[in-house]
Amino acid sequence: MDTILKSVSRTLLALALLGGGFAHAADPLSLTEALTRAAATNPAILQQQAEVEKQTLEQGIARGQRLPRVDLNADYTRYAYSTLITPIRAPGVFPPMDRDVANIGLALSLPLYSGGKLVAGEALAAHNREAVLQSLRASEQDLLFNVVAAYTKALHFRELGSVLDARIKALQQQEKDIGLRLEQGRAARLDLIRLQTQLSQARYDKVSVTQGEADARALLAALLGEAGPVAPLADLGPTAPVLPGTQDAALARALARRPDLLKLDAMGLAAQQRTAIARGDRLPQINLTAKVQESAGSDWTGHDDWNMGLRLNLPVFDGDIRKRRVEQATLEQRQVRLQRDDAHNRIASEVEQAFGALTEARARLEFASQGEIEAREALRIENLRYHGGESTITDLLGAEAALWSATANRLQAGYDITASQARLLRAMGELAPDSFGSSTSGGNPSTVPLTTNSRLEHYLAWHRCGFTCMEPVGTVAPDAAVSPHPRRIAADRPERPLQQGAHL
Repeated sequence: MDTILKSVSRTLLALALLGGGFAHAADPLSLTEALTRAAATNPAILQQQAEVEKQTLEQGIARGQRLPRVDLNADYTRYAYSTLITPIRAPGVFPPMDRDVANIGLALSLPLYSGGKLVAGEALAAHNREAVLQSLRASEQDLLFNVVAAYTKALHFRELGSVLDARIKALQQQEKDIGLRLEQGRAARLDLIRLQTQLSQARYDKVSVTQGEADARALLAALLGEAGPVAPLADLGPTAPVLPGTQDAALARALARRPDLLKLDAMGLAAQQRTAIARGDRLPQINLTAKVQESAGSDWTGHDDWNMGLRLNLPVFDGDIRKRRVEQATLEQRQVRLQRDDAHNRIASEVEQAFGALTEARARLEFASQGEIEAREALRIENLRYHGGESTITDLLGAEAALWSATANRLQAGYDITASQARLLRAMGELAPDSFGSSTSGGNPSTVPLTTNSRLEHYLAWHRCGFTCMEPVGTVAPDAAVSPHPRRIAADRPERPLQQGAHL
């Protein structure tokens, strides 16, 4: 009995663990998780991180050039004729000779003066590492922006697909309704043909949107460094990136944090150090040298010896090679200054465009939301007129197509806000994996997404109702209460988090 109970317990435990694994595998991928995963696993980012490590090691190499150098030397030589094993060690005493001579010793070399080259070399390594580090940051900014763009585009296509599913079902039901009216002689054959044309276009749009979502998800998988498909994407929900209130504030933050600008600063300092190295090549080089040695012949009798001294190396003439290297380094400094000026102008333009794009996206969302409400009301009126025999199916289908276009514009504007926020953060050099963390402000009606069922009911309602259930002109549709609207933010409040729902 105990054996059976233990076996059942193990089975239940295994099923629980397996169920937990399935639940974990089915967890949707949030935008923050996607950004974090991309920064940690993207192959291009990992390659640049390895380059930063290489430059860190280069710093240690440059630092070691200033330290003493000790080498162990050993050699064995067989001469054709006998030679001195060791120099003369005492007056009147001739040193031993042999054809086989072996030497072993330690040699010390310590740079005392190198014209500032070693100090400049260490600083050069530090500036090169900083330049590579800022290049890594710039690549991370571009990667994170592309992840946001691919993620929001996939969600946008998914929402369009859901709306199209509802639209297709509505048109199919209307097709059945017109078929019945046609049998009763209450509709013309042309009405059915026109509706079927609209239905065919909706089905084609569904295929295009489905392929667009698949392409966006494939791009997202590549950005995450994954070979297989990504997990289902989670809804964005409320987000709160910290954005500046004015364009001037955004530009000030960009000039202080843009990695490409900081990279050029590091490159300018590196060019100065290369100039110092080139000038140091024209100055004297002084090294302290010392050596301790043990020599022996074929009888292996050891004879010790040592020496110590200073070595001076002064360049006299080299065909102006060192002079031209100094001139090259000076020109490199000038090039970097010009590149920085160009980068400053480019960053100012990028910030202006990103700030303007975000402002335009917010305004477009407001107009698109209002346009959707108006298109819904126009469709309701056209439905009343069609069932009352006052208009044709062409007018009704035109109003339905206008509502579809207005809904698509609203969805596009909503996701464009998120992409524009990411673009502005990248323009300022502040885009990070946690930039779009969930807001803790609580539920805001403007950020509540339409569910699939409410979206379906919304599109089915325009033809289900006849004269009895249609609302009077001027009333708001029931689902309008959950239709998202743009959050209006006072322009005179600088430097504050902007909350924006994803399903806009």
